[in-house]
Amino acid sequence: MFRSTDDIYQRALAGLCLRCYVSHRILITCKTIPHIYNVSAENLFRYTDLLPFVLNDDGTALVIVDSEGKTQHILNHHDSTTRPILKGGEFFSVDILQRFNPNLGSNESLDNWTSRLTRQNQEIKSFLWEFGLATPSDWGLLCKSVPRSLSGLLLTEEDYEIVKAFQTVYQRDRLKTRQKGRCSEPTPSQLQEMLNLLQQINITFSPQQLIYNLKRIAEILRQDWLFKKTGTTKTLPTEVYDNSTNDYLPNPDLPYYTDREPEDIELEKLQEIWKNLFEKVLYKIIAEVIHQRIEDLKKSKGYKNFAQRFPEGLRLYYQENKSLSEIGKLWEIEWSKARRIFQIENFLEIVQYRTEEIFLEKLLQSVNKYQLTRIYHETDYLKNIAAEIREFAYEKTFKEAKAELAASKKQIKNSLFAQIIRIYLNK
Repeated sequence: MFRSTDDIYQRALAGLCLRCYVSHRILITCKTIPHIYNVSAENLFRYTDLLPFVLNDDGTALVIVDSEGKTQHILNHHDSTTRPILKGGEFFSVDILQRFNPNLGSNESLDNWTSRLTRQNQEIKSFLWEFGLATPSDWGLLCKSVPRSLSGLLLTEEDYEIVKAFQTVYQRDRLKTRQKGRCSEPTPSQLQEMLNLLQQINITFSPQQLIYNLKRIAEILRQDWLFKKTGTTKTLPTEVYDNSTNDYLPNPDLPYYTDREPEDIELEKLQEIWKNLFEKVLYKIIAEVIHQRIEDLKKSKGYKNFAQRFPEGLRLYYQENKSLSEIGKLWEIEWSKARRIFQIENFLEIVQYRTEEIFLEKLLQSVNKYQLTRIYHETDYLKNIAAEIREFAYEKTFKEAKAELAASKKQIKNSLFAQIIRIYLNK
């Protein structure tokens, strides 16, 4: 009746009955989800937290779907007119009915269909992902292509070889046996074949070590997957309180990070060093570039009279928030001439380039000074550190400083770049 009757009102009433029936199955399914992931003891969430995502049906509106079964329409009982429900505001219960085919050869019941679509609901999945739940299995993640963006600090070349050996054996057997659904743990014979492939390229593990490394890599891939889906990763405390000892102990839920790699410890030390070093380097470079700009203006025929006024102009621009046009009026020159004297964009570019260069040089000296030998002798680590330094410097100050140049003149310049210039000028 919901699909085929000619009486539009009868169609809507039939739909209302079905929506009532479906809503009970949605409720039952949501009650089972916390138990599937065994989260009731942790009290991460309750089934009632899931209901708003899927029980958005008010149970009173009369709703039909168009002849193609794609668009939901609200029916006005008084005059039998309809209006489409805007995208994003559709009832989930009606969506289930729209997509259900009672004539399928498999004879899937409406109960099963409702349960399956509820578990697959995108909003519920996104909610579960926030807790690191409902993600692909370790073996499913390892079957996917591994992003090269993770190489260096997170995945080594050896890790890529491990994944390659896993995929060669595991995916071949999965295709051969036509397996579908969730990926199961590799068999002992599959593990042995992977070990043989790795041994051919001089990588030797025991079966237990191979499993450990596969799970470690899978966890990195899971965090990357979660970040791409939600913008965040699942985080756990590194220590948990133990009532029996009245003390904090390492979290047993972090099995792959208890024994930290020496390179990671050294990198953490280096990051601590560069955070303290950056502002000192930036101050030094700003001072040098200002001095150089004054010397360049002294040698210029058209602008040498403004050489000694250059610091004053920077103060007007970065401290008193004057525009170049306003500075030109104060100095009784045209805006275009003021622009050529300051060349603010060029000034910022030079400071950025030289800061990155000197910053990296100083850091490498620190690597020697603090005997961070592992990082110093690893070319890939140094390449990644250099890229990370440029990103750090850009995000720390130059991104905001460049945005200030394009912003309204009324906006106060408060980037780290502007702050350091003011400190230098005041000294």
